Amino acid sequence: MAWRFKASKYKNAAPIVPKPENYVRDICVGSYQTYGNNIAASAMFMAFNWEHAGSSLAVLPLKDFGRKSKLMPLLHAHTDTVTDMEFSPFHDGLLATGSQDCLVKIWHIPKEGLEESISNPECTFSHKQRRVETVGFHPCADFLLYSTSFTTLTLWDLISEQEIFSNADHTEVIQSVSWKRDGTLLVTSCKDKQLRILDPRTEQSCLKSANSHAGIKDSRVVWLGEQDKVLSTGFDAQRLRQIIIRDLRNFSQPEKTLELDCSTGILIPLYDADTGMLFLAGKGDTTIGYMEVSERDPYLIEGIRHSGEQTKGVCLVPKRALNVMQGEVNRILQLTSSSVIPIMYQVPRKTYRDFHADLYPDTPGYKTELTASLWMQGKNIPLPRISLDPAKRENGEDPIIVSCLTLIQHDK
Repeated sequence: MAWRFKASKYKNAAPIVPKPENYVRDICVGSYQTYGNNIAASAMFMAFNWEHAGSSLAVLPLKDFGRKSKLMPLLHAHTDTVTDMEFSPFHDGLLATGSQDCLVKIWHIPKEGLEESISNPECTFSHKQRRVETVGFHPCADFLLYSTSFTTLTLWDLISEQEIFSNADHTEVIQSVSWKRDGTLLVTSCKDKQLRILDPRTEQSCLKSANSHAGIKDSRVVWLGEQDKVLSTGFDAQRLRQIIIRDLRNFSQPEKTLELDCSTGILIPLYDADTGMLFLAGKGDTTIGYMEVSERDPYLIEGIRHSGEQTKGVCLVPKRALNVMQGEVNRILQLTSSSVIPIMYQVPRKTYRDFHADLYPDTPGYKTELTASLWMQGKNIPLPRISLDPAKRENGEDPIIVSCLTLIQHDK
C-alpha cells in the first residue's frame, strides 16, 4: 500500500487571508433559510444577498475591496428573498437567480459592472405558486439552466425561453443539485433522504436512487468531477455531521462514510475536480475544512483548516481568475454578516518567479459549441481545455467574456 504515502502537491496548501482593509467591508447581510450558498462568483464579478429581506443583490467586481456604501447600485432582483444564484460558466456577466417569489430570472451584468441599480431581467420563468430553491447552469451546454421548486426539477432553454424538461419524481423538497462534469447526468439530494441520479434525455429520467443521510436536517451533494462518484454531506441518526461517497456502480452501498462532529451548521461542499480539493464550510461555523479526495482508501485526507469569522455563505472562484504566479490553486469567497473575505489557498514553493505547471492541469474552458437544444437532442461535446499559463492565455491574464442574452437572441 505504498501509494498511500505518496506526497500530494496540494496536501500543504495553506489558507491565506488578506488584511481586513482588503475585504469587501461594511456590507449589510441578513439571515436567510435557503438551500443556496448566498454568494456566487464569475471570473469578473461576485454577487451576494444584500439587506435583511434578501430580495436585492450586491454585484461587485471580483477584485473589489474596501467599505461599501448603503447607497451603492444594487440588483433589485425579486420581491422576496433570493434563495440561490449562479453565474454562467460561459458568460461572466450572465447571472441566474431564484427566489421565494416563485420566479427564476436571468440578468445581464454590464462589462463595467453596476453603475446604476437594475431591476429589469433578460427573461423570467415561473414555478407557479412554489418558491424556487436552487438554480444552476449546465457545465457544457450554453444557455441551459436548471431550477428546482419543491419536488420538481425543471430545465429551461434560455434562447427559446421554454421549459424543455421537468421531473416531479421526488416526494419531498429538493435540497441540492449537481451536474456530472461532462454534463451527461445530474444528482439530487432531497428531504425524503434519497439521492437520485437523473438523465433528462431518457424516457425514465430517474436512473438510480439510494438512501442518503439518516438525519432529518438538510443535505448537499456534489458530483466528483468526471468520475462515476458523488459526495454528499448531511447528518446521521445521532445528529453528527457526515460525509458519504458513493460509486454509481454500487450506488446503494456507500464507498466511504465519515462522521465529523456534532455542530448544527449545514456543510456546504465545494469541490475542485482539477486538484481533488474539497472545501467544507458550515453555515454559522467559524472554520472552513479542507480535504483531498482520492480514488482509493482512505478517500478523504484532511488538510489545513481555516479559522476565522462566521460563515453566512461561500463559493469558489473560477480557475481563470486565480493568481497563478503566486501559487494560488483555489480561492474561496466567504460571506459573513458584514464582509466578503477572499481566502487564497497557496501551495508553498521556494519561489514564485516562474509558472509552476505541475500545479495547474489544463482546465475546461469558457467556449462551447453545444446549445440547450443540441444537448436535448443527445449531443455531447466536451469543453476544449485551456492552459492557465499566462504565457499561453489567449487574452492575457484574465480572459473575460460578457454576453447579453438579448443580443444573442436577436442574432439568432
